[in-house]
Amino acid sequence: MDDKKIQRLKEIIERLHSGASSDEVKKDFEAEFGTVSAEELAAAERKLMESGAIVVEQVQKLCDVHASVFGGSIEEIHQGKQADKTPGHPAFVFIKENEGLTSFINTEFSNAVKAYKQDKSEAAKANLLAELKSLSKLDKHYARKENLFFPYMEKAGITAPPKVMWGVDDEIRDLWKSCIRSLETEGTVQEASLDKLIEQVLGMINKENNILMPMLSGVMDGDSWLTVARDSADIGYCFNGGIEGASPSDALTWYRWNASMSGKEDFAPKQETSGEIVLPSGHLNLEELTWMLNTLPGDVTFVGADDKVRYFSEGKDRVFPRTRSIVGREVAHCHPPKSLAVVEKLVEDFKAGLKDSESFWIQKGTMFILIRYFAVRNEKQEYLGVVEVTEEISSLRSLEGQKTLLS
Repeated sequence: MDDKKIQRLKEIIERLHSGASSDEVKKDFEAEFGTVSAEELAAAERKLMESGAIVVEQVQKLCDVHASVFGGSIEEIHQGKQADKTPGHPAFVFIKENEGLTSFINTEFSNAVKAYKQDKSEAAKANLLAELKSLSKLDKHYARKENLFFPYMEKAGITAPPKVMWGVDDEIRDLWKSCIRSLETEGTVQEASLDKLIEQVLGMINKENNILMPMLSGVMDGDSWLTVARDSADIGYCFNGGIEGASPSDALTWYRWNASMSGKEDFAPKQETSGEIVLPSGHLNLEELTWMLNTLPGDVTFVGADDKVRYFSEGKDRVFPRTRSIVGREVAHCHPPKSLAVVEKLVEDFKAGLKDSESFWIQKGTMFILIRYFAVRNEKQEYLGVVEVTEEISSLRSLEGQKTLLS
């Protein structure tokens, strides 16, 4: 990659952030570059962020401007290499979900918004609320991207674009949640918020198809796609109904066939399950330990002293999506930009011995989620890492009196 080209591209992006008009910048860009790869654009933004010239939030703010200026100039787009064309392939399914989402936005959702703007009737409000809740299924699409695609980009040194994209994802999530809450509690919602929601969702589709997928093509190999395919069902799919080659069964068929052909049907190393693991207070074999941890209520995640994810439990009712691709991932990359500072400060306090634990809780619909963090130290009080325990405790909050074994 040409460093001079990246430096010049960096200067052009800086002009955008300094307030230059996108039309002016686009004209100069096309005259000087003609085409540029998605990787070069990512490298330029990464250099800006590493130098401290801009922060993630600034990149987010002008993300749409970047897409306007650079979106039509990425070589991979001209060459038609933005996604695998094989039915059932994770990239194919992802792109087809965007087609289904585009159709939903342009028909059912836009029609509901239009009807609401016209008469504000109770029927129009109810229909809009239903379509907003349908749109919220998009969370699965974003969660697969953030938990399955981003780790591979980060391992390849592409860290800035995932942070920016995750930040925009959360802005979109906040928008639809705000619209739903306003309709449910006040019986009204700002029309400008609905328009912004449509604009941002369609803008993210453009970024995913034309920027994200070309980047992935440069960092994903066959085993990576198999891992994504294996873990995708744990998070789920959306907006793929009736799209040939994009259903959950298509995705499963693709995975099973390719895993079988590569000799990786279960895609997990064979492990000894009978060997004893001797602990100070007892002993278990690996099978017993694995399933004991998976049976505990809630989710357990351990991050080592090197700030990398080392382990997570795989219970049947997980509160938040966890996939095996996060093992070895920097904990800073496992959280959206808006909560990153809190996480980093907490870990810093644990390491410094200023705190031993911290708790947070979230009301999510009917669920009440308790998230607890504990510093893990040895007998010398040396920091070994942090364990996160997450549990949905709505049923526990209503307990009264007592229930004993004798009861």
